[in-house]
Amino acid sequence: MRFARAGGLAWLVFIAVLLALGLSLPIYWVYLFSTVAVSAVIARSIGLVTNQSGIITLCQMSFAAIGGWVVSWIALAWPAAPFPLLVLIGGAAAAPIGWLLGAATSRIRGVELAVVTLGFAAALDLVLRQGAFPGVGSGTPVLPSAPFDDPRWFFALAWTLLIMLQLAVAALGRSRHGLGWAAIRTSERAAAALGVRVGLAKASALGVGAGLAGIGGGLLAGQYGLLTPQVFSPLTSMVVLATAVLCGASLLSGAVLAGALAVFMPELLRRIGLPLDLGNAMLAIGAFDVLRRGNGGLAEQFAAKIQGGVFRDARVTCEIGLVPPPGAPHAESPPTLEVATESLFTQMSGATGPTRPCLEVTALTVAYGPNRVLDAVDLTVAQGEVHALIGPNGAGKTTLVDAVTGFLPSYDGSAVLDGDPLEGLSARERARRGLRRTFQHVRSFAALTVDEYLRLAAGRADLATISRVHEFLGLPDGRVPIRLIDSGSRRLLEVAGALAARPHLVLLDEPAAGLGEAERLGLAERVRRIPAEFGCAVLLIEHDMEFVRAASARATVLDDGGVIARGPVAQVLVDPRVEAAYLGQEVEQ
Repeated sequence: MRFARAGGLAWLVFIAVLLALGLSLPIYWVYLFSTVAVSAVIARSIGLVTNQSGIITLCQMSFAAIGGWVVSWIALAWPAAPFPLLVLIGGAAAAPIGWLLGAATSRIRGVELAVVTLGFAAALDLVLRQGAFPGVGSGTPVLPSAPFDDPRWFFALAWTLLIMLQLAVAALGRSRHGLGWAAIRTSERAAAALGVRVGLAKASALGVGAGLAGIGGGLLAGQYGLLTPQVFSPLTSMVVLATAVLCGASLLSGAVLAGALAVFMPELLRRIGLPLDLGNAMLAIGAFDVLRRGNGGLAEQFAAKIQGGVFRDARVTCEIGLVPPPGAPHAESPPTLEVATESLFTQMSGATGPTRPCLEVTALTVAYGPNRVLDAVDLTVAQGEVHALIGPNGAGKTTLVDAVTGFLPSYDGSAVLDGDPLEGLSARERARRGLRRTFQHVRSFAALTVDEYLRLAAGRADLATISRVHEFLGLPDGRVPIRLIDSGSRRLLEVAGALAARPHLVLLDEPAAGLGEAERLGLAERVRRIPAEFGCAVLLIEHDMEFVRAASARATVLDDGGVIARGPVAQVLVDPRVEAAYLGQEVEQ
């Protein structure tokens, strides 16, 4: 609440300052501050694409050029057209081109994608240099329709558009689709495991970013009158990218700071007699340092410090100690995992075992050349059971999970979930069918809050389910940013995200790693209760055998890519072949 009140007060102060500047400054300074707003619009487009979605783009000024060209052409053909409408049309013209570029490059990432966007920028620059912007040949400038031909009215238009665009982008960012942008920035694999359409998320990020840049280019057409290709060159795109990254343009404050640097740094260097390229070099060095540190731009770092203070007294860890059965006397000290294991296993041994299959894996084989990582593995997880998949390091457990969940597209054999074959389905489609997983190495979406992550993971599940999962695993306050919680709690949050989607089967890959004994005991008790609480089966991968005893009823053991034992946990764990596999010994014949 304090953070929301502080944000509302900041907005009021910001708008009051803008009104004062627009009404009191000389025309020259009004023009400069209008340019700050226009530059901030373009910087915000980079903040969305690069800072929020993790896509390095070197062609945002190219999208601005498209918007500027369209506005110039329509303005000359229709001089009485409302200028704000023309600017929006310019953004609408650039957006689908950005979308198409994102769709065409959805399987490309990192430096390779940056090179592709640079190639697009170079190609468009060549086209613009061969031709010209409308009006340049005849010397006919773009004149915004009244009242926006007045500098103060143009100032009001530029800043109003910036604020409205920020509110629209912020609202979109809070939707499940917008939350997917933060997911693909952290890990495309983890995003796909949550059911996010990775290709669609990347295309939409570039499309929305291109639309923002196109609006910025349309404003430039009205401000400059006559546009030239030099304004939108690939080098300019690089400078704008560096400035946006340095300032943290995923936030409005960072975008405004980027716009101010873009306008006032050259002005300052010119007045003190220093070369303008010095400013570009300084911005590039600053952006490199931000990327190296990985903690965000200037505005993002400042906002993180404020959030840290706001949530200083909030609970940022999961409360997941063992919950005693109803009517049990209060224990003065928590039981050890070994003691609780015996009690929990006793409870499970009296239960009737489930029979209908939830997951059926048949003859699953994964080979890399002559090396077979998995060799004709059969595995059945029944409805309503917690089934452990165990084995020494390198046995093929994670490879099996990757194959079943769609992250290994090439394998032999079959996997069937609730009677439906999974072959031919992507990881995202399998997740949507009800097959959810966690990862051995936690992939936390630090830019999201606890509630935002659960909403993203839950998909179409209702809020009651999210609230139930939140309570079941003792998660921190939903408003707490994930970056503030510890690694063990992040791992539990990943488990909560998998459960929030109400899957048919959840695959937990070492969920107890990094937890203390009390937390491991509490998590084992909860994993055992998952089928009853959420109606889904569990395939558990875990190296802690006491955790396996406490949480699961049956187990399958892999070694060297093949199944060496399966059956009730108590019998499997005393099997000589299993003991030999873990100890590295040979079984006597």
